Amino acid sequence: MKQIIFVTGNKYKFEIAQKVLENSNVELIQQKIETPEIQSTDVEKIASYSAKFAAEKLGKPVALTDAGWYINALNGFPGPFIKYINQWLTSEDILKLMEGKTDRSVTIKGCLAYCEPNKEPLTFPSQVTGIISKKAVKTDKEGNTPINELFIPDGYNGKVESEISREDMVKYWAQVESYWEKLAEYLNQ
Repeated sequence: MKQIIFVTGNKYKFEIAQKVLENSNVELIQQKIETPEIQSTDVEKIASYSAKFAAEKLGKPVALTDAGWYINALNGFPGPFIKYINQWLTSEDILKLMEGKTDRSVTIKGCLAYCEPNKEPLTFPSQVTGIISKKAVKTDKEGNTPINELFIPDGYNGKVESEISREDMVKYWAQVESYWEKLAEYLNQ
């Protein structure tokens, strides 16, 4: 069994990763540490830099993920700065930015970076699409963010993420975040 530190404070991300890896020989241990985020619009570069930092700091193999939400009508805004947008803007603020926009498509680019101490990181990118709703749906679901109140994943018939059960969303993200499977395959070689 290969033990890897998954650097995240996000219980939801950890739950998704565990779901994907439940039948593999990879054991994840969740640990939250602060890592520097370089200034870039490329999630692969950001994740890679942070993973190398974490592996050197902890002296153990680590994995971490980063994601960017690229809204086409907003020229790719907010990109990898989604964490800050969720802190600073409400779903209504985001909807104001979308006023008059007919293209409501969004591409979510994710990247898992894996790094062992004194080695260069490996990256496993992923991508998923959806649309931004015309109205926010607020629920009391744990971990909701302004973007979750607006994001309609492809195949969910107009339902925003905040309306979809956590169990269903864990299954959804586990399917689309195939980078965990790619990491397990790499480690089995």
